[in-house]
Amino acid sequence: MEANYEKLLQDSNRIKNYIKGDIANLNENILTKKENPKKWSAIEVVEHLNKVYDVYLDNFRKAIDAADELPQNEMPQMRRTLLGRLSIYTNRPKGKKRRFKMKTFDFFRPAVAPEELNKTIETYLQNKETFNDLIKDARTKNLKNVKVPTALGEKVKFFVPECFEFLLVHEERHMIQIAEAIE
Repeated sequence: MEANYEKLLQDSNRIKNYIKGDIANLNENILTKKENPKKWSAIEVVEHLNKVYDVYLDNFRKAIDAADELPQNEMPQMRRTLLGRLSIYTNRPKGKKRRFKMKTFDFFRPAVAPEELNKTIETYLQNKETFNDLIKDARTKNLKNVKVPTALGEKVKFFVPECFEFLLVHEERHMIQIAEAIE
């Protein structure tokens, strides 16, 4: 299967533009508002995404830097693992709804101090730029057989393009959560 890095970049930029254009300029009361104590505020969702990027960005960089250059005129190929396909399916929203409720790992639970609201969003936007740069760099590399560890550790790995897609559908899921939090 051909890896569609341009689609991944478009999806990533759409998410980045939503945060930058619609969320970053909201006032503190809206960003920190919670529907109830068990739900996350919009800024907590953004901090959660920062924690996710903390786990994945370095792994992507190492894998891409170590991969061989793709021969000229060869299209980048993509493979999938069974767990990767399942993870993408369960995280991908259906319209404006999240398909399944999921518990997050404790190390991904957000905690944002009120004075760190702007820093949290700035960090997210920087992480998003790094992520987009990694997708761009991946376009010229042979990543067909290259895997990166997931948040579950070294024993559970996804192929790089598949992992990009997983992170994007995970973010799409959380964009719905942000929209719900600010309504």
